Amino acid sequence: MVRESTLMWIQYITGLGILVLGALHFASLTLLAPGGYPGALEYATVISRYTDPLWAAALEAFLALLSYHVFNGFRVLLLELNQGSGWTKAVNVTMALAAIAAFLYGTRTILVFHLGGAI
Repeated sequence: MVRESTLMWIQYITGLGILVLGALHFASLTLLAPGGYPGALEYATVISRYTDPLWAAALEAFLALLSYHVFNGFRVLLLELNQGSGWTKAVNVTMALAAIAAFLYGTRTILVFHLGGAI
């Protein structure tokens, strides 16, 4: 079992990663987009981003960081409600499965666009 302090260090690192990738994502939708924010939301622009391997990888990394950070944070909050070993195990398993499910669903969405709807 991973120590709680290690999980919190990962929480802090993912928070920093979310800050960096979130800033890049925000900048790409506003400052760097041709035509500004309205241009970034055009269908052709969105599809071109999803089909670009670099953008797809950045979105996948953003998704991975968010999945861990959100579900681990929620896990920590739920563990504060009750201190029993059965509760701890149930919360850990449930949050891990929920994070994996969210990550896989988001990955599927990225792949559908990246592969041109082939999935």
